[in-house]
Amino acid sequence: MRRSSGERWTAIGGLLALHCALASSHAQAMMSCSIINASGVSFGAYETHATTSLDSTGAVTFRCTGVSPSDVISIQLGRGDADTFLPRAMTCRDSRLDYNLFLDAARTLVWGDGTSGTSAYTLHPIDGQLVSVSIFGRVPPRQNVSPGLYSDVIVLTVLY
Repeated sequence: MRRSSGERWTAIGGLLALHCALASSHAQAMMSCSIINASGVSFGAYETHATTSLDSTGAVTFRCTGVSPSDVISIQLGRGDADTFLPRAMTCRDSRLDYNLFLDAARTLVWGDGTSGTSAYTLHPIDGQLVSVSIFGRVPPRQNVSPGLYSDVIVLTVLY
């Protein structure tokens, strides 16, 4: 790739290392859910003078068994290293690169835990069905950051 003299690129490593946790809200839960796979959101190279956002997608795949028609699951994403969901932040040494994770491809619904203006993913699961849910990521344009590998770790929690 050829760059002009005014361009600055920042490499972004694996943004989203998903740490998964399962939690049952029932004292004697009949339903059981398992995370089958979680792929992180990797943005690649970030150009600090670009005028458009840098988007990428990851996914989480899960299966629930012992499901009754009234059962609901909720998948929540943590804040990572940021103090807030709006925005989340990847870090590299002392530098911070703002980004966020969304429930929708239009990137309007911030995926969090249902607090602070965020939404959690909810679903009435079908017994034994494998479900894959996309995680849509976005890094806003024109952030003046130092070159380096930026990353964040997000805890994914499935509540049932």
